[in-house]
Amino acid sequence: MNIENRPNTKPVSTWGLDPMFWTSAKLFVGDLHAALPSDSASVFFIGTHVVRTVQVVGIVVSVDTRSPKLTVILLQGPLSLMFSQCNVVDDGTGVIPCAQFVAPDEVPAMCQMYELGSTVCVEGRLSTFRDVRQVVIRSIKHIDPNQEVLGWLERLSLRQFLQASIEPQI
Repeated sequence: MNIENRPNTKPVSTWGLDPMFWTSAKLFVGDLHAALPSDSASVFFIGTHVVRTVQVVGIVVSVDTRSPKLTVILLQGPLSLMFSQCNVVDDGTGVIPCAQFVAPDEVPAMCQMYELGSTVCVEGRLSTFRDVRQVVIRSIKHIDPNQEVLGWLERLSLRQFLQASIEPQI
């Protein structure tokens, strides 16, 4: 049962009035893949709501530490190359890549922190890179498997709210 996504007709000036715009929406991965993109690269539509940041709970099924990107960040002086780490998270409704950019000296610690099979909570910005939906990680933390079940209940509750807000009021 996916949320029925419709093209959004709200003017951009009213997007901030939607409470989902300012919060990290707790959604299933399947709903993230079904989200409709907007003209803005960092905004998606789920149901009739505008979503920028999301929170996903699931199990790490892949860890990929990549070589330095071409991205160079100026940090008040010397140039610093950033490495990216990509965790693929599975919540049972689908899998989604979660990319995190870290300094080169933090790469070994990050690889050891999130091993395959770890249950994690990922919060970040939803984006599309090379036609693949991904989450750019703002925070990631280990959680207890019982918290994953609680996460499912929270997502089901939010899904009911989103479904109710789509149906016409009589």
